[in-house]
Amino acid sequence: MSDSENYLSAIQKILAELNSSKNCERILHNIIAQLVKTLDIKTCAIVELNPETEFLEIRKSHNLSYNFCKRYRKAIDSPLLSALIWQGEAISIPDSKYALRVVEHLRMEHEFVSAYVTPLISQQQPLGFLYVDADALNYFDQEHKQVVDIFAEVISTCLFLDRLNDQLKNLRVEDEETGTMRFEQYLPYLKENFHRSSRMNEPYSLLLLDIEKFGNLMTMYGLKTVQGILKEVVEKIKVQLRKYDGICRFGADEFLISLPAVSRADAFKVAEKIVKLFDETKFSAQKLNVGVFIGVASFPENAKSFNGLLMAVKNALQEAKRKDQPPKIATIETMYE
Repeated sequence: MSDSENYLSAIQKILAELNSSKNCERILHNIIAQLVKTLDIKTCAIVELNPETEFLEIRKSHNLSYNFCKRYRKAIDSPLLSALIWQGEAISIPDSKYALRVVEHLRMEHEFVSAYVTPLISQQQPLGFLYVDADALNYFDQEHKQVVDIFAEVISTCLFLDRLNDQLKNLRVEDEETGTMRFEQYLPYLKENFHRSSRMNEPYSLLLLDIEKFGNLMTMYGLKTVQGILKEVVEKIKVQLRKYDGICRFGADEFLISLPAVSRADAFKVAEKIVKLFDETKFSAQKLNVGVFIGVASFPENAKSFNGLLMAVKNALQEAKRKDQPPKIATIETMYE
C-alpha cells in the first residue's frame, strides 16, 4: 500500500471507532496507537485544557512515563502557548537545535529532533493541543502535518462529546421550589465566569444571600407558603440583575448571585438594592415581611481562585449575620488562595 492509502485506512479506522464506541478513553488510546503506527513517530501526547483551571494537562500519550504525565501541569503563560491555544496557530519545529526558545515551552519528557504541535478545537472552543515528535530532521512535511491535523480534528470531536456527555450526566431539572438552577448545575458557569474575568483582568463578584429566620417562617406558615416565598424571592432578585448575571440555589434558604465584571464596591450597591427591595415587599398571600443577610466578595480583592472566592463570600455572609443593625450586608478584607 502507498503512504496515502495507509493514511486513509488509518483515518477510516479512527472514524469507525468514534462512531461505534462511547468510551472516550478507549477512543483516544486507539487514536494515538493508529497515529504512532501510521507516521512512525517517537512521542505523541494529547494535552487537554482543563476548563476549570485553564492549566494544560496530559490526557493520553505514547512514550511518556506515568509520573511525567501525572506531574505535567502547564499554565498558558507565554505568547507562544497563547497563540497555540487561543488563536489556534499550529507550531512546526523542523530542527530543535535552531528553535531552543520554542522547544523550552513545548518540551516533553525526552529530547527530540523535530516536532509538530497542532491545536485541538471544537465548536470554536479551545480544548488543548496534539503534540508529536520524531528523531529525524524535517520529519513532519506537509503531508504528515495534514494527517496529524485530521487526527487532531477527530480527537477534538471526541473531547467535545466527552465534555458534553459529562454535562448531560450532571444536568438536573430546574429546582422546583425556586424556579432557578441548583448550585451543582450552575457551578461550571460560575467557574467559567471566574476564569474569564481572571484572563481578561476584570473584577468578578459573588453575593451570597440568606433568608432571615427561615426556620421560623417554615414553622409558622408551613412548607407551601415558604415555597411560594422562595419563588417570589428569586423573581424579585432577577429583576435587579443584568441579563448576563446569574442566580442559583445554594442551600435551603441561600442563593448565590454571580456578577461578572462588577467590582466589590458596585457589588455592595447591588446588595443594597436587593435589601431595599425586600424592605419594600410583602411576600405571599399573608403579606409577610422577609429579611435577608447578604455576604459580598470579589476577585481580585478577596481571592486568587474560584474556590477561594467561594470561601470568601461564605465568610462574608457570616459577618452579615453578626450585624445587629440593618442593612445586614458585609464584606471582608481577608484574601484567600
